[in-house]
Amino acid sequence: MKVIKEWFIDVQWGKIALISWGTEGGEPVLLMHGRQDSAATFFPLLALLPDVYHYVGLDLPGHGMSDGFPIGVAITRFMNVVALDAVIKHLGWKHFTFIGHSLGVELGLFYNAIYPNQIKKFIIFDPASSLQRIVIQDFPKFYYYYNNYYENYSKINNNDRVYSKQNALKAVMNARSMTESQAELILSRNLKKIGDDQYRMSWDLRTRLMPPTIFPPEYYFQLFSKNCPPTLCINATKSLDFYVDGKETVNKLLADLEKTVKNFTIIRVEGNHDFHFLHPERISENVCSFLEKDFGDTKSKL
Repeated sequence: MKVIKEWFIDVQWGKIALISWGTEGGEPVLLMHGRQDSAATFFPLLALLPDVYHYVGLDLPGHGMSDGFPIGVAITRFMNVVALDAVIKHLGWKHFTFIGHSLGVELGLFYNAIYPNQIKKFIIFDPASSLQRIVIQDFPKFYYYYNNYYENYSKINNNDRVYSKQNALKAVMNARSMTESQAELILSRNLKKIGDDQYRMSWDLRTRLMPPTIFPPEYYFQLFSKNCPPTLCINATKSLDFYVDGKETVNKLLADLEKTVKNFTIIRVEGNHDFHFLHPERISENVCSFLEKDFGDTKSKL
């Protein structure tokens, strides 16, 4: 799909990078990537979607082409909602469809709780891996996110590792089970050239282990089910387990949302956490149908 434009917006801590596709006057669709990724994660899927919509993607702080949050205290996962809020205010959107992956889903759910009824539809990819982190009940494990940051403060805040182009590609290929061409696409927004065949990854190292929120699962259910729009949740058959002790809790949370929220549908697709990028053809028909579907009353099932 043809890119309409790429631009930056000014925020209190620097700049946020945006990119848009499709038809500028079309129904708005926001694309929200996950941790240690960028808007590039949606490039393959967009090639299979109708261009009548106005798609806008952003790079979260410390990802892709966006500036990171100021150096200092630990960055929490929830802090990224501030960036999402700034982008929506800049775009002036009152209602829009939200497509998110992993951490991007988590941010969208919190945003919907803050600004109910702005999001008309949720299309969410493999959210369980991200949501496992926010249901940590073992307090020492929760504290680890903060303790690890401050014990490794200098190392984490000095991202001075230099790669050759080939080594950068290999690093992404190995970490995410990608081909060289797929890794090159991911790195198209995440690699900064600093010299002759010398590059740095633009990912802020602080975003690897961002402290999560920590509330009871019942609270998250109340928060996410209230004013929840029609939702298509697509889960991977080979999903990641970032916090295995929270797997059962999150699976129950999603199952309860499907049972309770009208037009909340869960399907599974063959593949790993990055199925939307590696195998977009497996989900494009479902996504297109959901985008086009006109929903009526969206009140809870119960």
